[in-house]
Amino acid sequence: MRDEVVLNGIVLATGLVGEYDRRLVILTKERGKITAFAKGVRKTTNQLISKCQIFVMGEFTLYEGRNAYTLKSVNVKEYFHELTFDMDKYCYGSYFCEMMAYFTHEGDRATDYLNLLFVSLNALKKGLVPVPLVRLVYEIKIMDVFGQGIQSFGCPICGNDKLSNVFDARSGGVLCKNCVDKGVHPVHISEQALYTLQYINGAHLGNLYNFKVSDGIIRELTDIYREFADIYIDKKFNSLQIINSLT
Repeated sequence: MRDEVVLNGIVLATGLVGEYDRRLVILTKERGKITAFAKGVRKTTNQLISKCQIFVMGEFTLYEGRNAYTLKSVNVKEYFHELTFDMDKYCYGSYFCEMMAYFTHEGDRATDYLNLLFVSLNALKKGLVPVPLVRLVYEIKIMDVFGQGIQSFGCPICGNDKLSNVFDARSGGVLCKNCVDKGVHPVHISEQALYTLQYINGAHLGNLYNFKVSDGIIRELTDIYREFADIYIDKKFNSLQIINSLT
């Protein structure tokens, strides 16, 4: 008899398999990113059909196999239906999930990863923070959580905490005054943008979306993040390409 396990997580992606089955990629708190197959879920009489969609969060009861899991049941805690009714929010939510799938692996200790994804999808759902800011915060924070974030509290070259107003992507962050001349491609960062970057990097996940800034600061930090990501992320996200085609 196969072992039965109960894992808490969020569905990152789904795909069709055969005539009636569906393949799920789930980020779980207990075991990181896993693959699970929902047998016969696409039959109209199957009660799991609505529970095997992207963004669904809950308790997943599964049978453990050698290389994958088979889904038995789902106790849904949150559907995030609001994201599926709004094209922009759906695309951004899909992008968040695709990024998380890129960074995570099976066996990870994924509590922080799962919480980051939850609060970010929830911020999209509530709509209290502008979508471009939610995206920016998520992009910066996910790299920080995974240990490759933009260094904003100490110089990435020497560690000095007396920072200048110069950002250098190849060096890894904001430089101190002594290392400004060592930057490969220095870019000016305003005092408010640096403060915002430090807030994002240092904030607890529960407070991550409790602020707003001007459109100018969002654009400034977006340019900085993109220059940073071009160096440290070696993947083109399909969902991001769709977002860019719509804007």
